[in-house]
Amino acid sequence: MKSIFDIKSYLTFTKNTFQKNLSYRANAIIFFLGELMLLFVTFYLWKAIYRSSDSMIIKGFSLNEMIVYVLISFITSVIINSDIGYSISREVKDGSIAINLIRPINYEKRMFFESLGNLMYSFIVVFFIGFILITILQINYSGKFSVANTILYIISILAGFIINFYYSYMFGLLSFKITNMWGLTQIMNAISQLLSGALIPMVFFPSWIQGIFNFLPFSSMIYTPSMIYLGKLTNIEIIKAISIQILWIIILIIISRQMWKSLIKELSILGG
Repeated sequence: MKSIFDIKSYLTFTKNTFQKNLSYRANAIIFFLGELMLLFVTFYLWKAIYRSSDSMIIKGFSLNEMIVYVLISFITSVIINSDIGYSISREVKDGSIAINLIRPINYEKRMFFESLGNLMYSFIVVFFIGFILITILQINYSGKFSVANTILYIISILAGFIINFYYSYMFGLLSFKITNMWGLTQIMNAISQLLSGALIPMVFFPSWIQGIFNFLPFSSMIYTPSMIYLGKLTNIEIIKAISIQILWIIILIIISRQMWKSLIKELSILGG
């Protein structure tokens, strides 16, 4: 009963974050417009690549499959997006973290449930409709639709969300030590975009680099769910990919909690 009550108290943060996103729709619209611009650039880039190629299939992708990949990776990146690192950095700067730390709540849980609020908002505003449209394209282009792959995609995308949350959370904790996080955040986002498969599918990298990138947590965020949805992975590869996601969730939780224990001792409140 106590655990249920505990979850209910943290769900308040989810509800508040969701309502905040509804209130500040302009911020969300600007964010989505920026992402859409990147989507259109990526779309026309791949279209130009296929037009200039002598082959209709590049690295196992036809043009239609690549279009679906670009779209599914886009809405996957939207749904797993977690801006917790920025939120933590802002709290450190304005001093509000001092109040939040003395409250009888777990800071990590609070941030996680706030991220769930962002996930709910993105799901309702973008993902639900976008996924239906992409599925229609997938059926028109390939003539096939797999319920099993869709279920596994949802499982994988939830794992990717948790991985991305802890990745962002860990960088946010560095603001306890580093005052200005802007530059580091830009580097973090650039690495994540490149290595997660959001811009380029992992199969386009050399084989030895693929082996490294596929084991890193970044590919588990976007590339793994997208490839599962497209049916590009065998059953054994899906089991391996999801197992790697689970492994990284455990590793990142352990690392983040060790970072918390270490960095909380060195926290300096800048605001008032």
